[in-house]
Amino acid sequence: MIDEKDIENYFIEVRDYLLNKENKVKFNLIRNQCNEVEAGVYCFFVDNKLKYIGESGCLKKRINDLLNTKNHTFRRSLGELYFSSNELYTKASSTSSYHSDIEKLLEEKMKKHLSFSHMAMKIGRKEFEEWFQKHFKEIEFLNKRTKRK
Repeated sequence: MIDEKDIENYFIEVRDYLLNKENKVKFNLIRNQCNEVEAGVYCFFVDNKLKYIGESGCLKKRINDLLNTKNHTFRRSLGELYFSSNELYTKASSTSSYHSDIEKLLEEKMKKHLSFSHMAMKIGRKEFEEWFQKHFKEIEFLNKRTKRK
């Protein structure tokens, strides 16, 4: 039987891997920058500061989703953070992107400031994400997952 200490130790290993600078990749706005087709967890960093942690059934597809504002909440959160005071700004959603000028500015910011890391994980992805956010409350995540029942 697996006890809570084993799970905690596993989550610490995953966390350490994701935060290791050697495992971070500069985001460059091209498709298939991540070739991992397995399920797993991923982190986005802005200027090397962790800002987002997520999980996905297919890491390759989820990282590719960041190329389209409609497909990823992190991209929408960045747009709001950086450009909400711009006169061309209107809130983006899963059905509408930003104004094309804002999209260009956002992509420039992402190329300059964004990196990511990822790790395949067959089980426990949501639990890891919740554990991470619970144990690192000092991090200002642009996403917050509440505990699922």
